[in-house]
Amino acid sequence: MILLYVLVILNLIWLFLITRAIYKKNKSRPATDSTAKNNSNFKLNITRFNPFDDMGGNQSFILTLLNQANSGVVLTSLHNRDITRLYAKPIKNGEGDNVTLSKDEKLAIVKTIKD
Repeated sequence: MILLYVLVILNLIWLFLITRAIYKKNKSRPATDSTAKNNSNFKLNITRFNPFDDMGGNQSFILTLLNQANSGVVLTSLHNRDITRLYAKPIKNGEGDNVTLSKDEKLAIVKTIKD
């Protein structure tokens, strides 16, 4: 049981480090006049969901971080009884950049773009 808690804490730390690295990378880019609007504001959305029918509650989540051009990253955390897994997928123009997105990830992206 202690191992499970350690894994959850490690996944949360990993999520924080990835999000911070993406933020720093995009913040440190020199912005020209044509790209200043695209890099100045980010759209952020967290969607909780239940990917497994046999487990109650919305313990899993999708963190969507997009710029004004709808490009960025989707971080998906899938939680079940035994382990929590974390996936990061690049997004370009509101679509997966050479990756396949799940139905829940696509819905989270659409929700982020609309907000």
